Amino acid sequence: MNIFKEVKSAVSVKDAAIFYGMNLNRNGLCQCPFHNDKTPSLKVDIRYYCFGCGATGDVVDFVGKLFSLPPLAAANKIANDFGLDCGVLSPHKQSSKPTKQNSIILQKNNEYQIQRAFDLYVRDALFSLHEYREKLRMFKQNYAPTMEQGLDNCHPLFEEALMNLDRIDWMIDELTFGYRDEQINFINTYKGEIENVKRRNEELN
Repeated sequence: MNIFKEVKSAVSVKDAAIFYGMNLNRNGLCQCPFHNDKTPSLKVDIRYYCFGCGATGDVVDFVGKLFSLPPLAAANKIANDFGLDCGVLSPHKQSSKPTKQNSIILQKNNEYQIQRAFDLYVRDALFSLHEYREKLRMFKQNYAPTMEQGLDNCHPLFEEALMNLDRIDWMIDELTFGYRDEQINFINTYKGEIENVKRRNEELN
């Protein structure tokens, strides 16, 4: 695999945009650095597209345009900054003496890794919450008591669904639509409850 394929498979435009200091809103939009953008019009994900100036491309195109670099130099920069082993010499290997630039790159890399780990945890938490919600919906439908049974003698799984569905819906909404600081506060507050949901899913599988 060549450096271009390795870089593109490891780093998305969204990763690069965050790493190089751009502020994304909850829709994955930020101000476009390629024109005088007053409102966020640049959509970043695996690729990028600007609804204002029409700029588009992959992560190599993005970094090349951002730093005025040709494609190979842009790919090398991404590999260096993200610590990818693509057969290129990373900044800290080029010199044994620490430099201010290297320190900034390492700091950004650490910040990126922390953000990445948090995003992965949120994604995993949402997967578990959605999985549990589907189970609860099934319990509510399949174990609903008959008129003869009444609510006093309903199935325990039906009771579990009634007790938890609204709360699980609320937790999913909070994690899905909250801003980053709201998500962090939510995880810190409800991490134990999320772990209980994961364990409950394992029991029910």
